[in-house]
Amino acid sequence: MPAPLAAARHLAAAAFAEARTGDELARRLAEEALGWLGAEAALLTCLEPDGALRVAGAHDLPPHVVSEWARIPPHGNVGLVRAVRGGVPLWAADPALIALVGAAAHLPGPHSCLPLSVGGRVVGAAEVAWTPGTALDDGARRYVRSVLAACARRLAELAPQSGAAAAAPWLRAVLDAIQTPSALMSPVRDGSGRVVDFQVDAVNSEATDLPGRRPAEIVGSRLLETYPGLAVAGLFADYVRVLESGVPLRVGPRPYTALNGGGRRVPTTLTVRACRVGGGVLASWQFHGDSTDLVGQLAQAQRLGNLGWSRWDLTTGEVTWSDQLYTIFGRSRTAGPLPPARLAEYVVPEDLPRAEHLMRTLLGRREPADVELRVRVGADVRHLRVMAEPLLDPLGGPVALHTVFQDVSQRRRSDEMLAATRQQLQRERQRIAEERHIAVELQRAILPLPRGPRTLPGLRVAVRYLPAQSQTRVGGDWYEATALSDEEVFLAVGDVSGHGLAAAAAMARLRNALSGLACTGAPPDELLTWLNRLVMHRRRSLTASVIAGRFRPETRELEWARAGHPPPVLLRGGNAELLDGPDGVLLGALEDPPLELATLKLERGDLLLFYTDGLVERRDRDLSEGFALLRDAVAERPDAGPDELIEHVLTALGAANPNDDTCVLAMRVT
Repeated sequence: MPAPLAAARHLAAAAFAEARTGDELARRLAEEALGWLGAEAALLTCLEPDGALRVAGAHDLPPHVVSEWARIPPHGNVGLVRAVRGGVPLWAADPALIALVGAAAHLPGPHSCLPLSVGGRVVGAAEVAWTPGTALDDGARRYVRSVLAACARRLAELAPQSGAAAAAPWLRAVLDAIQTPSALMSPVRDGSGRVVDFQVDAVNSEATDLPGRRPAEIVGSRLLETYPGLAVAGLFADYVRVLESGVPLRVGPRPYTALNGGGRRVPTTLTVRACRVGGGVLASWQFHGDSTDLVGQLAQAQRLGNLGWSRWDLTTGEVTWSDQLYTIFGRSRTAGPLPPARLAEYVVPEDLPRAEHLMRTLLGRREPADVELRVRVGADVRHLRVMAEPLLDPLGGPVALHTVFQDVSQRRRSDEMLAATRQQLQRERQRIAEERHIAVELQRAILPLPRGPRTLPGLRVAVRYLPAQSQTRVGGDWYEATALSDEEVFLAVGDVSGHGLAAAAAMARLRNALSGLACTGAPPDELLTWLNRLVMHRRRSLTASVIAGRFRPETRELEWARAGHPPPVLLRGGNAELLDGPDGVLLGALEDPPLELATLKLERGDLLLFYTDGLVERRDRDLSEGFALLRDAVAERPDAGPDELIEHVLTALGAANPNDDTCVLAMRVT
């Protein structure tokens, strides 16, 4: 072979190796391997055991033509069949004398039909349609044959993934091994490529239908022509979905109406299973009668309960197993039941005493027994519950053993996982308790609470802090009530978002920062602006609400501002009201939040209440209801001191919040 042709053959072989489907292989043959010689279209077929040819790949042929020639019988006068039978190429087959796929597709050029061989064995045939006027000399023909030899080797590798799957001997064996009626079907397509029917290509020996057709009569039939009821029942559309999506089908038992041989409608119950195989669909079906339903339900119960039964005849030694018992022991059905004497080989050594006790109970004491054993199945250890009872003769001697095995491995694994989860939860509770203890101690160190009311210039002050009832939550609520001098008192209450050590640490930073900033003499709104900058630059994910005020005893004036915090409550002359002072967004929400300053002229005997949202918020009531309860509770005790009023308010609003900390600061003007 000249060097250019040899190089082209090597390139063609490399192109074939990249093909992943039969259609792609046909395209690479026509375009990359033979296109420069004038190839226009190509068809690849695989040889079936009965001598028929099944299309494995096609390029530049209409879909309906490929569908019509999907399976070529072995005795037709077709160029591909003659090439296989004779074992020699037909370089210029005459469409007037021989049926050609290319001619059926109205391709006007010459056609060649060539056998495909691997290791001297014919595995199929190829048809190549050439452009008009193409003539191949001896060198070109040798090149074509060498290219087709490489194509045949790749086709033999791709056959299980292509339409040639139906010809595979293993698939025929699978069909014969299926106990229910089964069939392999190939799609029939119209000119647009849409599936309009299925052709039955092969069936197993169990294949029967309600009209009583034999398996040989079913092969070659069209599905909708023979069984029009499938379209009405929706099964034809189901088969098309299986073919196009590759998702297996499991339907039934469900009602189905068929026609018997005399044209009479026959209602029945039908179960269908189907899956895609290569370019076709493998389907199995079963018609249900009463006994069939009972057997099916029993098999389903064994499968769902993962249990199987056995019978051991002590007289003859015969052992019978149910199908599911083979699955439980991981044993092939062709190997037959496991002899009872070998069951001990499967039991783990630690459970052998239990197995011996089981046999003594059954054969010695002749009583039913129920034990759990661990058996080794391959590399897996399974937990089996064994329930057995002896069958006794008239003299009381055991003649047979009936045993039920149930695989409870999943239940035992669930128990082990549940125990591990309990241990993990216990460790997590301990960790949370330790963290809470540390956080509480940190809060107490940072936020010491006075034992009773305190006296500050012009004020009598009481504070109460209640942690959340949940043992896992420690919050960041805090307060400040400090005399900066005899002429001024600084007051504040805040709530840091979050819980636990992080919230307690953030609370300490904000409280200390605000206490330090208060010494500058700046008004409260400016203090909160500075505090917001600290939050934004130090910890972006943190937010906090704060209310802060400066009280001057000489004039009894209170300058105050708040950032996302609940409004204070003023008690004056037996009347309690929520102050409508300025509001602002939470600290940490905006770079430059709008904050305003308010001034309140207090009178002797007035009582002012600062608090965090844990006092009024509850999951089981609206926030407005909480504010109303707070206002009413404060008004009920107009003459109470700060400490007594806090106690009354906490009792009226439900004591500690189960989900959030609560901090209350009460101030009486003296």
